[in-house]
Amino acid sequence: MKVCDYCKTAIYWDDESALRAGQKSMDLPESTRFKVGATGKVKGQSFRVLGRLSYAYENGSWNEWFVEMQDGRILWLSEDEGELFLERPLTLTGPVPEHSALKPGMEVSLGNNKTGIVEELGQARCIGGEGEIPFQVEIGEIYAYADGASPDGSFSFGLEYDSTNGPPRAFIGQIIEIKSSRSEQKAAPESRLGQIIRCPSCGKPYEGARVETTAMVVCAACGSGLELDEAKAKVVGKNIGREPKFTFQTGTPLTLEKVKYQVMGRLLYVENKYQSFEYVLHNPDAGYLWLSEEDDHFTLSRPSHVAVAIPPVHKARQKIAVGQETFRFYEQGAQTLQWVDGALPWRAVVGEKTNYTHLVKPPECIDREISGTEVETFRGRYIGHDELKAALPKDFQLPSSRGVYSCQPYVPYSWVKGLRYVGGVFLILNVLLLLYSYSADKNTIMLQEKVTSDQYSKDYLTQPFELKRDGTVLRLSGHAPLDNSWLSMDFAVVDASDSVISEFFGEAGYYHGADSEGHWSEGTSNFASYFKVRKAGRYRLLVHASGGSGINGPSRNEPIFIRVASDSTISWYFIVPILLALLALLIEPMGRFSFESRRWKAVME
Repeated sequence: MKVCDYCKTAIYWDDESALRAGQKSMDLPESTRFKVGATGKVKGQSFRVLGRLSYAYENGSWNEWFVEMQDGRILWLSEDEGELFLERPLTLTGPVPEHSALKPGMEVSLGNNKTGIVEELGQARCIGGEGEIPFQVEIGEIYAYADGASPDGSFSFGLEYDSTNGPPRAFIGQIIEIKSSRSEQKAAPESRLGQIIRCPSCGKPYEGARVETTAMVVCAACGSGLELDEAKAKVVGKNIGREPKFTFQTGTPLTLEKVKYQVMGRLLYVENKYQSFEYVLHNPDAGYLWLSEEDDHFTLSRPSHVAVAIPPVHKARQKIAVGQETFRFYEQGAQTLQWVDGALPWRAVVGEKTNYTHLVKPPECIDREISGTEVETFRGRYIGHDELKAALPKDFQLPSSRGVYSCQPYVPYSWVKGLRYVGGVFLILNVLLLLYSYSADKNTIMLQEKVTSDQYSKDYLTQPFELKRDGTVLRLSGHAPLDNSWLSMDFAVVDASDSVISEFFGEAGYYHGADSEGHWSEGTSNFASYFKVRKAGRYRLLVHASGGSGINGPSRNEPIFIRVASDSTISWYFIVPILLALLALLIEPMGRFSFESRRWKAVME
């Protein structure tokens, strides 16, 4: 097949080598990427462009470029909504379901241990072509098709069903980056993008931006959606009411991931009382990106062809497999398109509904959308205000975000990070000191004495002990041979002039017995206290005690064995710093817990 460059008539060469003419091709818009007769490279391989076919379907149109590779193979470069697929014919080794039996998301066996997931079903109409086509296609011909990809997104496939009900033609290909392929040609024909699009509804010409992949524009005067897959624009929908409060205007430039984009189109979706905005971004070399806004939070997404396995029964926070990764189910619902303007690479009609499933793995998210006979998957990431503000022109004012968004990452304040570091250092230091206080005391015994009941029943002064350093910490410890009895003790530190410089007390009690449950005991016969002497010198300990037995019984007159030691480390001094350090370390996980609770609150309810 050959399309005449002059009159656009499709010319066919049949088996008897006789020419016949078919219908005229639509005057296709010129592409800035591929041109008939041009040469270029894709995935590092050289090619030459032979021709193009353009197809219209329910939601827009796509192009198929026929290229001859350097090794002589004829392959197809398919352009659809900014995505590029390099495809070749596939021989089916087994039966595949009829077109009427296929459903979006259905698995299809392609033979040779290859399995595909159906992503789109529809009816395609050939609206035109140019150059040489290596097989016969009737202009205006309508055929059923199914497109999809492997579960891991490693390859794409297509099935084309003709009217004879025979087996479909199959194609398999690679999903490649748009910027990795381009053809070069010195002289390019004048683009049809220069032609005027006049709104059939109000007559006003469309003056906004558009590119060769634009399938629909919206009239700024009356809000009518104009489909461009025909020779003339056709009204397919209309905005009603006042324009929503979009953050960005069409034409707004953004530099994201070091690429300059432009806002080509805007959409508003509504679900009950919730609104979400979507901005279609375009760059000639990088294709399309989708910037979504909800509660003034933003995510940046691009198409993905990795299968999403949603179980029949699911709930919030449930783990969902996406290829080799694991996301968590967030929510599922249906949203209605309420407003659209600008230029879009697909047909979007006000009032159409989309069923969606939202998965999260902060800062990333997966959105699976089902609309009619098409299922699309988008992979996105949360984009913070700082990054977005840097991407916009200076002095552009972004609204303040509200609440916590589904895939928003938890980013602690800088002071929390600093506090966590300081808390960690103090925790390690004080734990080491605490261990040292228990296991490495270098006690020097200053006094060791037995005090009888006759002595402690009155005020008893022990033998003197001498301290050679100011500010010495001393530890008084002792025990008494208690047996179902108790002792209450008062101590005082007395200097050389018999002046009391410090007072403290101690107590001990030990009880035991047997009952129906067996033997029991409680209390202790040991006691200990710390005290500090500020100045070096000679000191004694004043001891007074009283005791008893049973509940109200008399004292058993047990002796008290006491010991005073210096160079002691007070262990409980380090407990409070340890608790404070733990609190400092817990601020970050407590903040994270609060953040996660707010993230899941709405969907958990």
